[in-house]
Amino acid sequence: MDSEKKFLVLIIDDDDLFRQYAKFILEKQLNVEVVAVKTPKEGFEFLEKNLPDLLILDMEMPVMDGYTFLRRIRADKRLEKLHVIPCTALASKDLFASLLRLGIDDYILKPVTDKVLVSKVSRVLDYIKKTKESDTNESSSEPS
Repeated sequence: MDSEKKFLVLIIDDDDLFRQYAKFILEKQLNVEVVAVKTPKEGFEFLEKNLPDLLILDMEMPVMDGYTFLRRIRADKRLEKLHVIPCTALASKDLFASLLRLGIDDYILKPVTDKVLVSKVSRVLDYIKKTKESDTNESSSEPS
């Protein structure tokens, strides 16, 4: 993967320890580039100029919660298909059902182990890679 472009992962989480932990684990074990910000406002500022491959989004944050943030990015044409893994300490079936309706790719329940974090992120990144390869193969096989 060294010769390939690294995946870009954005983490939005107000918990300093989780941001540092997730950034370290993902960069070390998956060789991805991780940008970690503390607030949804910082997340929107990053997204104005960048389009990450994956967003890991905390659901419980002050000022704006992750659910509201997710609804806003789904309403934005440029961001509506962004791959998202919400993370939360709340194990609510209703919340999970609402998030599924907003097109999440997976769900991380905190506290999370290295193995679970890497497994869930890796699965989504593998899906993204296969989708990009499939799109490339389809466009290269189309007649000119």
